[in-house]
This record gives sequence, structure tokens and C-alpha cells, in this order.
Amino acid sequence: MKKTKTIITTPIYYPNAKLHIGHAYTTTLADVLSRFRKLENKQVFFMTGSDEHGQKLSDKAKENNQEVYDYVTDIVKNFKLLWEKLDIEYDVFIRTTDQTHKDNVQKIFQMLFDKNLIYKDYYEGFYCKSDESYFTKTQLEEGNCPICKREVSLFKEESYFLRVKDFKEWITKLLKEEDILFPQFRVNELLGSFIENDLEDLAISRKDFKWGIEIPNDENFVIYVWFDALLNYLSSFAYSSAPFGIESWNEETTEVVQFLGKEIIRFHALYWPIILKNLNYKMPKLLAHGWLIVDGEKMSKSLGNVIDPLEVIEKWGSDTLRFYLLKTVSFGSDGKFSEETLLRDYNGILVNKISNLVNRVFSMNAKYFNSKIPEATITLEETKNTNKNLILIEKKIIDVMENYDFNNYIDLVIKYSEELNGYIDLTTPWKETNEEKLKEIIWFLINKIYSLFVLIKPIMPKASFQVFEALNVQKHSFDNLFIDLKNIEIPKELILFERRK
Repeated sequence: MKKTKTIITTPIYYPNAKLHIGHAYTTTLADVLSRFRKLENKQVFFMTGSDEHGQKLSDKAKENNQEVYDYVTDIVKNFKLLWEKLDIEYDVFIRTTDQTHKDNVQKIFQMLFDKNLIYKDYYEGFYCKSDESYFTKTQLEEGNCPICKREVSLFKEESYFLRVKDFKEWITKLLKEEDILFPQFRVNELLGSFIENDLEDLAISRKDFKWGIEIPNDENFVIYVWFDALLNYLSSFAYSSAPFGIESWNEETTEVVQFLGKEIIRFHALYWPIILKNLNYKMPKLLAHGWLIVDGEKMSKSLGNVIDPLEVIEKWGSDTLRFYLLKTVSFGSDGKFSEETLLRDYNGILVNKISNLVNRVFSMNAKYFNSKIPEATITLEETKNTNKNLILIEKKIIDVMENYDFNNYIDLVIKYSEELNGYIDLTTPWKETNEEKLKEIIWFLINKIYSLFVLIKPIMPKASFQVFEALNVQKHSFDNLFIDLKNIEIPKELILFERRK
């Protein structure tokens, strides 16, 4: 059944420091899919936000002599600034300190408690303060947290638990058969490390600790930060900027896509589906990407190798960073951030293959037709063949994005630009003496440049806007990639990207 609505989420980010380029990668992926679906004329709800509870944040605020809310608010301002600079078009930015979210979390907690899916008992085991995560002894790696590799503490505490063990068979079958987690090798990792060994009920509260959402009718406890955070995806529908209601989640014509880093797969692919099942919501598609590596290491404040995306945007522009992240990182695997590679792709692709194409064609149109797009139709064999190849690429792009294949998408966009550059080399308009043939060549190139930038728009919105403004076209859609632009005066030149050294 054809999908008409798309729900897209990023994880909500933890405001204990500035966001790094890995966070920018996650959110760019989500934004690209959002913009792509809009070009398919689908209704889109794109949500992101900040995860503001937990002991770690409380301790950080004390270190800075601030109230916790003030401390996180200062950092969240930078989150929003980054998304603005990176051209992220979200519908809802949720803060878990928002009253709307708090009310929803308490409501859902009570619903699950009334169904006997939450119960009270004692927790004894290992806790990682850095990742706010509980682990059994066998889940530790050399006695440390399997996520961040830091020391864990052993403690015993009265707690509320979410029933998880009861769903072991169900979650195993879901992961093996329903294709909810991509890439597939992450499923095998999850099955081996958590499910087949010792899947335990999840402690979802903290006692004698106040920076969190209070458990209904039990003021001695606050709700565990991860349980609180996962429910943001449902709370977001209660915000006034939500484009449609939560009932859409279960509609057959709605796709639900959730982006996450590989380090938080356990919460999203084990506990989150169990919560959704018991709230009668359908399963989402979970897209888990790898880490961005710098100098052979995962980015870490302690190693001093964290890349600030705001600094990269300031130097290179948002389009360049968005393009680089999609081009360089193979989705699902770890990827490297290297300014040397960024420079290579910037000059080799953005300048040579895309910007030069646009400026070259605009300049020829100015030279031969006084900047007015000529009127023509397709008659030349070279035009017919190139058009056929481009239409095939357009169809492939639509197909690959049905499978969230971002790497193939950007490769096909580059191939599209290469086809157009090849068409120029093939037809040599600067040698053409037949005016009608010359009209066709320039007319075809300008119209297909428009098509190219409709396809590019989700990746590089600023460059696309410049092209659309130059061509005086306001509305864009995949429904009509060829709109027969003619008799329009356009600029004599348009330089989107200038060569760097």
C-alpha cells in the first residue's frame, strides 16, 4: 500500500556538552529523508529534541554552580543553533523537561503499571553513570560498561521494573523475521549479546534522586532516564506544531522511521518495541548508523578529537557538510571524518561536476541567447539517449530511497551531473552552427539542471534554492521533474561553489 505520511525521529540528544559532528550526521540523515518525502508530496512529521534528566546532568550542573534546568537550557540553545545553521527543518523540538512530555510519561507509566507490565522489586547489579544504563555481570566487557568502556558501580536499590523477560520469544521472533532493524548484522549482534544470554527485566526508576519525572503516587522515585526518553516519540504528537495526530502512527499508509546511533540500539530495538506492543502501536523501522571516527578513534572529549560541526559549517557551509556526511559515511558502518577528504570531494565533485556545470550552461545561454532560455523539443539522438539515461537515474533514485539507501542516492545524483557534463562534451555546443540544434542543447541542459537540483534539494537545500531562484521556479516535486522552462531570462552566471586550496 502506498505511503502518504511519514513519521521521522532522531534520538533526543543529551545536553551535557556541545553536540559533535556525529550528532550532525544523525540529524542530517533524518532531514534528508524528510525533505525527500516532502518532494514525493507526502505529509511528514519530523521530530528531534533534548534528553534532559538523569544523575549525570544533575552532577554536571552542581559542578558549574547552576540549577539543572538553567544548565541544560544554555546547552539546548546551542543544539537549536546548530540545527538552524545545518538547515534542519524539524516540526517539533521536544525537551523532556516540558510539562507536555512529563504528563505523557506519567500517564503511560500508570497505564503499563495497571496492566501489571511494571512492578516493584529490588535491583541488584551494575550501573554505568556515564551512559545511565543497567547491566548484568555477563553483559560487562572486562568488567566495564559495554557501551562506553568506563567503570560501573555495583549497587542494590528498590526499583520499579518493566517486564522484559516475558517477551523474550516475541522480541527474538520480531527481530529475526520482521526486518525492523537495519542493517541486518546489528540484529545478529543484539541477539547474541543481550537476548540469547540473559535478557532481564529493566529497572526503570531511581530512588532518592530528584532530577527526573516523578513516578505517579510514589514521590520517593523518579522515572529512569531511558524510559522517560523513549516516550518522547509519543509525547511529540501533543505539541501544537505537530502536523498530524498520534492516531497516524498505526495507519497502514504511514511509515515510521527512527534514526539512531549503534550505541543505543539495545534501548530502541529491545525495550522500545516491547513498550510499543503493550501500548498497541505498530513497530517502526529502526535505522542504526555507525560512529564517525577521527584519527582512528571514536570522538571523545577525553581524547580531544571532537569535531564541532558549527566550526565546519562556518568554514565550508552547511551544504558542503551535509553532502560530505552522506557521501563519505557508508550507512550502518563507521565512517571517517577528514578535512583532507572533504576538500577533495568539495573541489572534485561540488565544484568540478556540479557548480561548473551550472555556470557553464548559464554562461553559454548568455552568450548564444542573450540569457533567455530558448524554446525547443527533443529531436537529436544525443538528446534522446541522454534523456533516457537521466530518466532511468531519476527512477532509481526514487527506488533506492524506498530502502533508505542514502549512499546510492548521492552516488546517483553525482552520476546525473556526470551525464549532463558528458552531454556537453558530446554535443560541443561551442562548435554548433545550426541554431535550432543549439537551442535544443541549451534548452535541454537548463531543464535538466532544474531536474538535477530537485533531486539534490534534500541533500543541499541552499544550492538548490539558488538555482530555483535563478530559474524563477517556486514549487518543486518529483511528480514533474521536467517542466519545460523556456523564454525566461536567467542570470549570465551562477557560481554555487568556488574552488578551495
